[in-house]
Parts: sequence; C-alpha cells; structure tokens
Amino acid sequence: HAYSSLGVRSTGPDDGLVLSGADSLRDETLAGLASMERRYEEADALPDFRARGLGWVEDRLGMVLAVVVVGGSGKDAAPRPDGDGGRVSVYVVDVVGNRTRCGPGDGGPATHPPLTMWVRASPAADASGAASGPSGSGEASAEMFAGTALPHEFGNGDPRCAWRYDFEPRTAGAYSVHVKLLTYNGFADFDPERCNANVQGLRRVPGVDGDGIEPLEEANRRRVAELAIRNNWTHTRGVSGFKMYSPNDACCEACTRARGCRAWTTPGSRHYDNCQLFFDRVEDDLDFADGRTGHYLGRGRSYTFTKQTFGYVERRRRLQERRLAVAPDDIKKPWGPDMFKNAAHGTSRSESTAYFLGCGWSSLMSFESPCHDPSDDMVHGSGVRVQVGSPPPPGPAPPGEERPEGAERRPCTLEDERVSNSFAGRWVQYPFPDDETCSALVQDRKTKADFRDFRAEYLDDEPPLCWHRDDISRHANTCVEPGCQWVLNHRWKTSLRKQDRWYGRWEQYGCDVMDVSTADLQKCVDERRISKIEVWGKSIAGILDGYMIQRTHGIKFVKEGGNTLTAILDTLKFPHLLWHNSVARQRSLFEDDAQFPPVPPTVEHYWVSGFYITSEREPHTHVDRSLQFTRLAEEILGERGYRPINVLGPTAAFAYDTDGQADGLHISGPPAKVAVQKFFHHLCRDVLA
Repeated sequence: HAYSSLGVRSTGPDDGLVLSGADSLRDETLAGLASMERRYEEADALPDFRARGLGWVEDRLGMVLAVVVVGGSGKDAAPRPDGDGGRVSVYVVDVVGNRTRCGPGDGGPATHPPLTMWVRASPAADASGAASGPSGSGEASAEMFAGTALPHEFGNGDPRCAWRYDFEPRTAGAYSVHVKLLTYNGFADFDPERCNANVQGLRRVPGVDGDGIEPLEEANRRRVAELAIRNNWTHTRGVSGFKMYSPNDACCEACTRARGCRAWTTPGSRHYDNCQLFFDRVEDDLDFADGRTGHYLGRGRSYTFTKQTFGYVERRRRLQERRLAVAPDDIKKPWGPDMFKNAAHGTSRSESTAYFLGCGWSSLMSFESPCHDPSDDMVHGSGVRVQVGSPPPPGPAPPGEERPEGAERRPCTLEDERVSNSFAGRWVQYPFPDDETCSALVQDRKTKADFRDFRAEYLDDEPPLCWHRDDISRHANTCVEPGCQWVLNHRWKTSLRKQDRWYGRWEQYGCDVMDVSTADLQKCVDERRISKIEVWGKSIAGILDGYMIQRTHGIKFVKEGGNTLTAILDTLKFPHLLWHNSVARQRSLFEDDAQFPPVPPTVEHYWVSGFYITSEREPHTHVDRSLQFTRLAEEILGERGYRPINVLGPTAAFAYDTDGQADGLHISGPPAKVAVQKFFHHLCRDVLA
C-alpha cells in the first residue's frame, strides 16, 4: 500500500476486541446499508447507489464496513484492559468477510483492497453546537486529529479486511470519530495517449439551417449516431458532467471507468450531456445492470436501456427527468455554442484506473451519479463518542518526540517537513483570546488582496496568536463558479462549522513551529536583507497570497541588489499537475532544468505540498495522487535546493469545513495559515531562535 512510508498498522493486541465488536455490529450495519439501498431504489436510482460510497464498496468488493473504536471509554468504545497510555485506535472492519479476503488463504496471504478512507477525531459537540472542554488561559481545551486509515492484518488468521487509525489525546474530553470513503486504487497512473482523442470540431452545419445552439446540437447528434452505426455499437448513454473544463480527459476517464465502454464522444448527443459512451450491446453496460434480476436500470431518464435505433433520438432532455437529489431550478449548467468547437471522440484507455468514491465534488458524478445524501460515503458507526480521561503519567514519548512534556522543545527543521512526517502532529484548540489581548474578530477590509473567503483582520501591533483566531462558520459559503450553489446546499457539515470563535494551532509532536510577530518579521527582513517575498502558483497560491499580503503589507523590504535575498512560496500548481500529468510525465518535468533550475544562492525557494483533497474536482485530482506527487517533488527538487512546506496533515482536519465552494480542494482558513506560518519559521528561524 502506497501509504506504507507513513507507518502501516500491523497486528496488534486489540484483535479480539475488534473482531467481537465487528460481530456485534454486523446486523445493524447490514440493515443500515439495506435501508440506504432501498432509498435509492425508491427513487429509481440504483445505479447511483452503486456508483460511489458504501454502495460501490458492497457491489464491487462485497464488503460492508463498520467502525470499531478501541481505547478511551463510553458506550461506543471498547476500553483496553491496561489503558495503554491513553491511545485510541479507530478500526474499519468488513463485517461480512466472505468475498474479499485480506488474511491468509489457500493461495497464500491476500492483500488489502486499495481503499483510501479519511478519519477524523474531533471534539464532540454539546447541545449548543460549541466544542466542549475545560477552559483556562493558556491551557489546551481540545485537540483534533485527522488522516488516513492504514491496513491492519489480524494476527489470528481472520481473513476479514481491516484498517486502523491511531490517535493519542493529551487533553481530557469527549471526541467524535468520523470515517469517510475517498478513493479506490487512488495511486493508479494513467496514460492520456491511450484515449486516442480525435478532435473534429463543429463550426459549420451542413444541411441544417439556422443560428444559435440548436443547429449545432442537431449536427452533433448526427455525428454521434453515425459513429455508433459505423462501429456497430448498439447501445449508448450520455453523461452529464459538472465543471468539465477539459472534456476530452473527463470523457475518456468516464469511459475507462464504465465497465464495457468501448468509446466516447464529447459533447454527447443530448442537451446537457457532456459525453456519450458507446457499448457493443446493452448487456455490456454493467454499471446499469441489476445482477439480482437481470434487468437494465435507468434513472428516470428519457430513454430506456434497450437496443437503440438511431433514426430518432430525442434532441433535448430536461434535467427534471434526471431525478437528481436536487431541485432542478437550483442547477445552472453552462451550455453554449463553444461546447461544439472542439467536438471529439476517442476510446477507453483500457487500463486499471482510480475511482473516486466520496460524496464530495466530482466533475464526473456530481450531476450524473449524485450521492442522494452527503453522508452516503460515511462508514457505519461514524459519529461514535469516545471519552478520554486525564492525561496519563509521562511515559514513552510520542512518535518523533525525544523530550518529555514540559521540556523546551527544539525548533522544527526542514527534516520535519518530509512526507514521512506528514501526520506527525495535531490541531490544538485553546480558549478564545479576550478583547484585551486581541482586536475584534471581523472581516479584514483593510489589507488589499483579492480574497473571496472570510479572513479575520489582524493588526500589526497585535501578538501573533491573534492571527490564528477564526470564524469557521464564515468560510466556504460563497460561490465563484456557476452551479456550485447546489454543492454548498448538499455538503456534509460537521459541528466544526458552527464555531464562530475558534482559536487553535497546528502543533508538531517532535518540535515547535514558532509564531512570528510583525516586529520579528521586520527584524528577519533587515538581518537577512530580504528584498521581496513572492507567492507562486495558481488558485491555491491566491489563498496563501491573501494571508501573506496580510502579514507583510506593513513590512519595509530592503532595496534589491546583488547581496539581497528573494524568498518564494510556491504551490507548484499541484492540482493542475495531478489533473493533466502521469507520474512519468511529472517526473520528467521535475527533472527538467528549464522547468525547475537549481535554486541560486540569492533565493530561498519553498514549495508547498499537495493538500489533503476530499473530492475529485477534476479527473485524477484526489488525495492519493496529492501524496504521490508530493513525494515525487521531495525526491527530486530537494537535490536542487527547493525547500518543502508540508501541509498534508494540517489540511486533513479542515478538508470538509473550510474548502472554498465545498470543492474539497481549495482549503483556506487555519490550514492555509499554517503554510505561511511554516514559511516564516524556516525563513527566519536562524535570526529569531
């Protein structure tokens, strides 16, 4: 499993507790999945149920998953007999275990299915929605942990598949645990050349009179029909995409994922269909087959799943006929003549590919195969409440920490930014600073920056702790692009989004990331003779630049000259790399001196890791490849003088709460501030330590 460098979980002493807990949850877990399936069936939408979430896992892998928590106390947890120093383990277990086997079998040891699941343990919310926990100036009131569950093999030979995530709170209180599916086979690479894309374009419409979009649609319908007839593909279906900015890539990916698909075109033959998928016959369209009855399933569509004749195909189809989990009036889907200028067709890549299983933003599935409830990707048992008592007496240091609690800790170094340390930390929440310490928590309207999300005002003479305050409820509430309002109204929300007076920090286990005041930063600029600070990248760079401008707008940089330093914070345009490039292609780009020349001595060039992505905003843009490409950058760019800033761990906890437009990618707020804080720390550490 490609997360192995982060510490694969091996056999542990909890196995008896975990298996007995899974057995006790079996009936209610199966009943919950059956109830979900009935909900989709009643909406004539079984293909949606099997397209993502828990339904995909049951249909493709034969697994039904449940959460079992070991450690802590409470009715939802299984306490360890020896207490184990306060460690809590979250297990995700297949309660069925009769189809996919992860333990020893007749043919030798099995391997875990490549499922990626997000786990978060956060402060449980009281009835008012505010995080509960002790108060007291300077004392931690709560902690929050998030990351990926890693494979776990049972030591007694039980073949059931299981995954595990450990956390060790140092603050007493109640914690809620949630687990959501993200991807299957997420590290699969892709070869875009295998799409065999052939761009034709439709600018003139022979034999069709009139202006506007309808003649183009008619010509495109003929093109799609002729392609099917010429190749004897007797069955086709359309795909209505969501934000398909690169339709060739998206339609090729849709065809590659669709079992039995031979070829694709873009646009599709009907209004609002971005793609058309082609099959030899209807029986080959397995994603729409009901294995129990042998029937082929529609979803309130305007065509049936029978052999089609192309003499007549309805040109327009209304979105009202889709039976999506959204009111049709809420959808404003872009559609116009420009869609037809680059009309193209191609084939399936016919290679192993990744599947996005979550209910977050998906360019291929948000309209076509929506989760009818945004929690349909959440593993049964999520939301369990675990009570953790007072911190245990000092014992073995946490991973990476060499000094006991209370001792002065070393400043973090670039070694602490390595991929292997991505999750070596947690969010620690403190009582909100009073009005005598910090100014009022209001939107920053003084600092000039093109910042579309909430950003709390920070005054230059305030202590740096004031910069970490936030109003989580005001993040990710506005749309920039058409149609995203539906996603905002259909998102999974947690109690974290109710916190309008949030104050916390990301704290590493083995070291400290220092806070830098405005005066400290000015001292750093003067002593290091920094002439400018630049933020490079695209959309995520815009988020970081908004915070950077806020912290540097009052700084007086030295005049640029031969002995001055330029400092760069670079996102590497990571989402765009994931979207368009194979691993081999990206490796060649990182190794290209023209693209990434060695860093000269007059520059300190820091690059920001990929974020913990909980969506598939574009094809191939998901969490596994974010980790994969971050590791690739670390391997190659480090030798050329580029310095890492790792935010995989910090972004994981907020990935569903401060993500712009609820897209699971553009994460602002506290995690984005961590990138800027780490940048200042490493840039100024030698001056200020």
